[in-house]
Amino acid sequence: MNEWLPPPRPLDLRSDQVHVWRIQLSSIPLNEDALSEAERQRAARFHFDKDRDRYIVSHASLRDILSRYLQSEPHDLKFAANEFGKPFLPDHNIEFNLSHSGDLGLIAVTRGRKVGVDIELIREDIELENLAARFFSPREISELMALTIEQRTRGFFNCWARKEAYIKAHGLGLSLPLDSFDVSLDERALLRATRPDADEASRWMMLSLDTNSGYAGAVAVQGNNVDFKCWDWNRG
Repeated sequence: MNEWLPPPRPLDLRSDQVHVWRIQLSSIPLNEDALSEAERQRAARFHFDKDRDRYIVSHASLRDILSRYLQSEPHDLKFAANEFGKPFLPDHNIEFNLSHSGDLGLIAVTRGRKVGVDIELIREDIELENLAARFFSPREISELMALTIEQRTRGFFNCWARKEAYIKAHGLGLSLPLDSFDVSLDERALLRATRPDADEASRWMMLSLDTNSGYAGAVAVQGNNVDFKCWDWNRG
């Protein structure tokens, strides 16, 4: 299991590393000054204060974290987005991804390789069999239904977080079909199969992130022999 450590200073991100940051959203003061005008406008459109505050904290934290790697000021970062809406930093080889759910956020940062991260608040009030039938591959559905009732909710959210992390890494939205690849549902995160290119699965690594007992988290990164470092932003 991964351990969340205080981040070092200065930050050294090697090309063979992925840094994953955990953020306790309610424990960080709001800092709208770090956001762009577009981000502030988007934050203002949230109906509930809780959702607005979580958006502000997660995106301000993303800017703060990235600025430490780039030795710049958070509000000076200029993001662009691809045609599917995935943000990136022009003229930098830093790759990153952000996810937040409930009171936790995750940020993954690497250099020159695709990366995606996802966190899901585990809920008991969903029709997981119906959702799995719509979005999981046949192999994943079979594995889910083979679990005991007690194991099924955790297995569902493990699968969901891993699939989201892989899709977000590609940055293609749902143009990458959810049933075109298989992930594991148990404690060990694996990209088991990819279609139509069966060799694609061997070019990726996944890690299950132990964030909190009430959440499922995962990171997917392009490459092999990648070293994962897990930092606790609240202890930075």
